[in-house]
Amino acid sequence: MNTFTKFFTYTILTISIVFSQNVTAESLVVGTKSFTFDQAPGNRKVEAEIWFEANSSYAEKSFSFRAPFRSIMIAKNADPAITQKKPFIVISHGNWGTEYSQGWLAIGLVKKGYIVMTVKHPGTKADDQTVAGRLRLWDRSTDITHVLNKILLDQTFNNLINIEKIGFAGHSFGGWTGISLAGGKFDPLVQKKFCEKNSELDFYCKNILLDDTSGINIDDSKNSFKDSRFKAFYVMGSGPSQGFTEESLKGIRLPVFVDTAQFDEVLSPSHNSTYLAKMIPGSIETIRPVGHFVYVPVCKTIIGPVITFALGLPFCKDPSDVDRSVYHEKIIEDAEKFFKNSLNSKNEK
Repeated sequence: MNTFTKFFTYTILTISIVFSQNVTAESLVVGTKSFTFDQAPGNRKVEAEIWFEANSSYAEKSFSFRAPFRSIMIAKNADPAITQKKPFIVISHGNWGTEYSQGWLAIGLVKKGYIVMTVKHPGTKADDQTVAGRLRLWDRSTDITHVLNKILLDQTFNNLINIEKIGFAGHSFGGWTGISLAGGKFDPLVQKKFCEKNSELDFYCKNILLDDTSGINIDDSKNSFKDSRFKAFYVMGSGPSQGFTEESLKGIRLPVFVDTAQFDEVLSPSHNSTYLAKMIPGSIETIRPVGHFVYVPVCKTIIGPVITFALGLPFCKDPSDVDRSVYHEKIIEDAEKFFKNSLNSKNEK
């Protein structure tokens, strides 16, 4: 075979491989299955959605989950096409969120070879807001551990999840949940005292002081909720953070990626996301010129801002010139790279 023929053959093969990869990624059907777990600690009813590559016999359909946000394309109640174990990422939403709040991230990770589970937390979800839910954030940690226990016993998914490669991602209160699962210990009274001295700092501190928390048991707050099955944590616009003990944050020895919103109007970065990045040894921080809600779904044009404004909720508000969909692609790329590196290496530092 002469040099030209070798070159020509190599070029054709390279193009074929790249084209095949692109076709596979584009044609992959993202499927989901819904689960409800009634016996979570504290008699909590916890819902979860599993996202995965679906059998090609299923077709994605437009699915609308909340009126202000754009629909997503998924195959509901599908069966997996997966035949080998995959890395597994658990995602926790922020306050007022649902199991679909980071659906854009779940879909992106599935297309890159992951199985994903999104969890819906009682007391801080869109259709269930309670004072206890906002105060007892550690209940979210037990939600995650309980649901993970259950899904690893499921007849279908226990054979598809690589238990050595389990990661976590979360936004806002979901980011807090990740730090708790990584080993952070939290004192809500310390957090409250911080907010009392900094009540004008951000939306969180202004509002948490309005809640009447008398009579809510917090004796178990100082326990450790670390779940050693999680090997890496990607947290976005996270907090509240001042209630975490300095010792526990400095004791975290797992990979942590802190995605910080520079113009976060809900959780001041310097006392929350950036604070976590400074306190956790070896953590990685990226700072984006965005607000707190860039991490939730893209809003429908016109109708999205109108609905959320009428409800008094800023879910569709971004700094000028911020295209949420563009940042979602960047976050998916950063998260996938982080998990690929972290879950394939020895995690303890």
